[in-house]
Amino acid sequence: MEKDLQNTEAIKKLKSLAEDIRFCMYTTYANEKIESRPMTTQQIDEDGNVWFFTSRNTDIGDGSHPGEPVTLIYSEPKNNTYISVSGKAEIVEDEAKKEELWNPMSKAWFPAGKEDPNLVLLKVTTGEAAYWDATSSKMVVFFSMVKAVLTGTTPDGGDHGKLDLA
Repeated sequence: MEKDLQNTEAIKKLKSLAEDIRFCMYTTYANEKIESRPMTTQQIDEDGNVWFFTSRNTDIGDGSHPGEPVTLIYSEPKNNTYISVSGKAEIVEDEAKKEELWNPMSKAWFPAGKEDPNLVLLKVTTGEAAYWDATSSKMVVFFSMVKAVLTGTTPDGGDHGKLDLA
C-alpha cells in the first residue's frame, strides 16, 4: 500500500526504519561515476538529519565538498525493508555533538578516541526519501508471489511511499 508522508510523520517513519539498520551505503556522483561506501549511522535527529563519524583524511571528510548531494541507501533484506534518502552533506565542527554521539563501537574505527584530531562529524541534511517495507515473513511474501502468478495479479509488496523530510 502506498503511503506518502510529510514533515514529522515522515521523520518518524525514517527513524523507525533506518535506525534499526544502522549501516547504509553513502553514495555520491563525481567524475561521471557513482561511488558508494559503507557508513555507520550514528543518529537520525529530530529534524531528520543523519549524522556520521568520518575521518578528515577521506574524500568525504576533508571538507572540500560542502553541500554535496548524496544518497543514503539502507537495506535490510531479511525484513524486506529498503530506504533511499537524498540530501546534502557537510562537515560539522561541534565537540558537544561529537561527545553526544560517541560510543564504544566508534573506537573500532577511531582507536585514538573522540579526541582524535582526524575524527569529524558528517551531517546529511535530508530532503526526501523513498521506502519499501514489507515486514511480512518470507513465507507470506512467497505465497503472495505464488498467488500473483496464479491469478495474474501483482503481489502485495507491503508499504511503500515517499517521505518529504524538508
